[in-house]
Amino acid sequence: KVGGFIASIPHVMVAALLCFMWAMLTALGLSNLRYSEAGSSRNIIIVGLSLFFSLSIPSYFQQYGISPNTNLSVPSYFQPYIVASHGPFRTKYGGLNYVMNTLLSLHMVIAFLIAVVLDNTVPGSPQERGVYVWSEADAAKREPAVVKDYELPFRFGRVFRWVKWVGL
Repeated sequence: KVGGFIASIPHVMVAALLCFMWAMLTALGLSNLRYSEAGSSRNIIIVGLSLFFSLSIPSYFQQYGISPNTNLSVPSYFQPYIVASHGPFRTKYGGLNYVMNTLLSLHMVIAFLIAVVLDNTVPGSPQERGVYVWSEADAAKREPAVVKDYELPFRFGRVFRWVKWVGL
């Protein structure tokens, strides 16, 4: 019954929800950059390299092993799963090959990995990195912008006040 209900949702609605979800996720991720020094060359290089590698590495993985003469017409959202069977990551463990080829062909995974590695290895002050906001345990709860970004919408926060014991 649940599957029938989900299957009855029009494709246009699903596409609109996906667009909205990814737009909100991207905006929330980029809004976290406001705590760091955006003009710092360190941060510009980290963002630029993570965006560059998140576009180039998955493209390499998705094109690896496909001959130019094949007429492979697969929707772009299925490409990471097609790559899993013929990607460049090869070991004697088939499951590991599948997982690594799939993960390394996803743009978000590469952007996350590159940004985390560079942010934690390239030296920078706490103000440059943006970690001064969360240096104290309760600092994020006192920051109005953080509370506004992560609060529940449309007065749901009042209904779920009892969730305080979880740590939210």
